[in-house]
Amino acid sequence: MTLASRRRFRREELIDATITAIYEDGLKDTTLAGIGKRAGLSPALVNHYFDGKEALLEATMRRLLRNLGDDIAARLPDEPTPLGRLHAIIDGCFSRRHFLPESMVAWLTFWLEVRRNPRFARLQRILNHRFESNIMFALHQMVAEPLAADIFLGLTALIDGFWWAYALDAKRIQPARARRLCRDYLASRLPPTAQSRAESSTIARPKRKPRASPSQKARS
Repeated sequence: MTLASRRRFRREELIDATITAIYEDGLKDTTLAGIGKRAGLSPALVNHYFDGKEALLEATMRRLLRNLGDDIAARLPDEPTPLGRLHAIIDGCFSRRHFLPESMVAWLTFWLEVRRNPRFARLQRILNHRFESNIMFALHQMVAEPLAADIFLGLTALIDGFWWAYALDAKRIQPARARRLCRDYLASRLPPTAQSRAESSTIARPKRKPRASPSQKARS
């Protein structure tokens, strides 16, 4: 294993340990010593890979955001229609790994800290911007303003609301039902002509950016 590969492996290992620590101990009682113990590393080595607890927590939140983006991208066809793009966003938001107990607690913890932590707030703004731009890009292919903005607000409220409902009580709603209800909402708000046009037209996907090298990822 090269030095860069080893560093990347250790960083991912520490992020896994951080998610577990937050789930078991809560953010307040999560320490570098506890994280290091779960990963089999000393606190000094944890600091070698991350510049303190805040940097490690930020990297953990970035992992969650990256997983969400990957889940949405994996559901996009090569040449998605506008409606297909929206369906991919909905399905990606309700993919199974975001509803695993440890992941859910980590998401909830970070969201509750956004107002108090500038690093988390900045990442949340990035997520919100990407989310809005992707959804509005698809909606603008089908409807004009102000309907597009109204649909965006309604859809995101449903996604967030169903997610929180599941987090508080998993028996209230299952991800599959949440996906269906979000799709039903879209169908109810889109005029029939817009739906038929969206289903028949395709929007070329932008070329993917080259993947970052291991050394570039290690610095992120």
